[in-house]
Amino acid sequence: MLMRTGDARGDGGNSRRGQRRAWALVAGAVAAVGLIFAKSAHGLGGAGAEHLLGVGGTAVGLVVGVASLWMSWLGYRADRREHADSLGLTAMTDELALAVRTQWQAEARIRRLDEPYALAVPWRPARADMVEPWDILVRTSTGAPADRAALSPAWAGGPEGLAGSDAEIVEVFTARVPGRRLLILGEPGAGKTMMLVRLLLGLLPSREPGSPVPVIFPLASWDPDRLELDAWLAERLATDYPGLAAPAPAPASGGPGQVTSRARALLDQRLIIPLLDGFDELPPHTRAVALDAVNRALPPGTPLVLTSRTAEYRTAVDPAAGAGVPVRLTGAAGIELHAVDPEEAAAYLRRDAGGEGTPSAERWRPVLSLLPTDTPVGRALCTPLTLFLARTIYNPRPGERPAAFPDPAELCDTTRFPTAAAVRAQLFDGFIPAAYRPLPGHPVRWTSRQAQQTLTFLARHLEDDLHGGADLAWWQLRLAVPDATRRLLAGAAVGAAMSLLMLLSFGLFILGLFVGDRLGSLLAMFSWAPQLPFVLWGWDGGPQWSLIWKYAALCAAYLPAGWLLSHVFRLRERNTPAARGRWSWNRRSLLLALGTAVLVGTVLDFLLDRVAGIGWGAVAGLVCWLITAWSAAPADLASVTSPQELLQQDRKAFWTFVRTGALLGLLAGLLLGALLGVLLGYLNADLRTLIGNTVFGCGIGFWSGLVLGLAAALHRTAWGDFTLSRLYLAARHRGVLPRHLMAFLTDAHQVRGVLRQVGPVHQFRHIDLQRRLARHTEAPPLPAPAPATHRDDAEERPLT
Repeated sequence: MLMRTGDARGDGGNSRRGQRRAWALVAGAVAAVGLIFAKSAHGLGGAGAEHLLGVGGTAVGLVVGVASLWMSWLGYRADRREHADSLGLTAMTDELALAVRTQWQAEARIRRLDEPYALAVPWRPARADMVEPWDILVRTSTGAPADRAALSPAWAGGPEGLAGSDAEIVEVFTARVPGRRLLILGEPGAGKTMMLVRLLLGLLPSREPGSPVPVIFPLASWDPDRLELDAWLAERLATDYPGLAAPAPAPASGGPGQVTSRARALLDQRLIIPLLDGFDELPPHTRAVALDAVNRALPPGTPLVLTSRTAEYRTAVDPAAGAGVPVRLTGAAGIELHAVDPEEAAAYLRRDAGGEGTPSAERWRPVLSLLPTDTPVGRALCTPLTLFLARTIYNPRPGERPAAFPDPAELCDTTRFPTAAAVRAQLFDGFIPAAYRPLPGHPVRWTSRQAQQTLTFLARHLEDDLHGGADLAWWQLRLAVPDATRRLLAGAAVGAAMSLLMLLSFGLFILGLFVGDRLGSLLAMFSWAPQLPFVLWGWDGGPQWSLIWKYAALCAAYLPAGWLLSHVFRLRERNTPAARGRWSWNRRSLLLALGTAVLVGTVLDFLLDRVAGIGWGAVAGLVCWLITAWSAAPADLASVTSPQELLQQDRKAFWTFVRTGALLGLLAGLLLGALLGVLLGYLNADLRTLIGNTVFGCGIGFWSGLVLGLAAALHRTAWGDFTLSRLYLAARHRGVLPRHLMAFLTDAHQVRGVLRQVGPVHQFRHIDLQRRLARHTEAPPLPAPAPATHRDDAEERPLT
């Protein structure tokens, strides 16, 4: 059904493309006629009416020609977007699957999940009181009693059949679990996220075209009190894959008058398999509510995976007496990750150090001998996280000398590290200095101390400004700056730009004094717009100090004017990244702009003269139109958007706003000049006066459009606000926040492994690292990992 719908939509798209090509040909013909008329009219000579006809014909011909060419370009650009707009939902899933696979393959490589090889993490069935009874799972999935005849041949016969290790996670999810609903539990650092990434990368190669796509959703950014789960999932999809924010194809866009995003349509059609990561990272008081929201939004029969720390999930499932109603993930089987086998951990550390018998591997001998024992180091080095931290800190890379590294035997000192928590705290503390040591081929731009300060600042930003969230988004750095300060910075930036343009226009005026009468006069007319307040003030040609004083006062006056203009544009502020500018050709904006132009023009015509009324009325209408009709559009669905790509797109959109404002202002000024020329033509003005007024109109439009474009860019994109916030924070916290913050984040992710990347945002590699940096205290004691069989009941305690 979806494929037939897509084909029908494709036929409609071909029809629309044909119509646009026809309109493009008509527009091209009109453009040619307009330009020919302009050239012919410009060639008229003589005096009087012929001159007026020449000037007016030139202006009108150019305006018509440029407008027609612009229509042709719009039709061509719409043709290029037709492919993305005509995609059916099933075709979208295939593009999304490719983007997801590319993203997580790159992320697995950066996180070094397979270096030196994939670490085998075993698991066992979750405790019976944490999950649904097996017979209910079978009944929910088949509608039949839980006997052997009702079971699918591939389903496990009971919870004990879920036990496994490593790559078996794909088989467990797709074949052994009834209903494909799985709960993955484990202690801190046990490898839950790593297991989720392996599951995703294992599901995608065997996926059929048009079938559901597995997508990882970090739950740390969900606020169950603010958004329902389905709304948050759609919002997160549109953030991670911006093309999904566009409207869905007509059959899936909802009822009449309703517009549904592609993300919401994919979720409604069950074409997304949610892999919900980090249930334990939600605030404690919201976990039971969040679990109930998951059950309501994703009822039994909807495949999903949920990961959580064991203790936090147990608290939500079985709260203390009187603390709430017990709730569990309905229709889901569960597994719990084990501690890594001591022999597997020893082989892993030796292999990463160069292999058995090498000097680097021999340094681990005292530690490896204690791994199977109930010692602090033995209880600590039994999870993928602690093993990763240990090899990063103590193992040299190719080209480095082992003698220059700390000795891993220090972890065996029970005086310094009496508990497993103390060992883990030592590993967290040593991770950043180890990550920022110079590596061959990767010179370090920041010392370990600078990196520690920057990462501490960012961790506190997440904890304080984002209420403990995990998503480190560059466009949210503005939240680290007080709102009043941000408003002042944006207003000062616009005011400073206005002052700079005024000084630049004064420079053009001075230049005009040295290039001759005619060209000098034209430059003076073009440069008068930013200096109009100065001209109205009175250019009396007094002493030089008086002239400098007046220009300084005018520059100071532009600062509050810039703040006011910035405040007006803030009425429709957009603080999320943009891919490009977008015009809303709606009747309301046009009528409001025309009404504003007429009102301002009438008032100034009454107070000053008709020329001022027409000129400034047109400018006021342009301002109103820019404020109400100029917005930003999201990116197309083409590839995974990384933070760097998103920043580049948004920065490009910023300067597009500025250029477009200047260009539209110039065209509006040209049209204004043509109108003034026709108006003055009836007054028998000479050709020089007509040209001067046309140039003056172009100057008003150009300078005004440039300022308006800058103000729109600051409040319709995120790059300007990010740049101002970054410079302010770098100046206030000197030496803490680097000037090139994005380069630092990219290096911390791609080279150092301190951060991870999830779509367009960064996150700390582990939530405990973020919290430790933010609190600047000793790491809180972490629960011991699910122990192996020979130490099931071992408790973490100091050695005596």
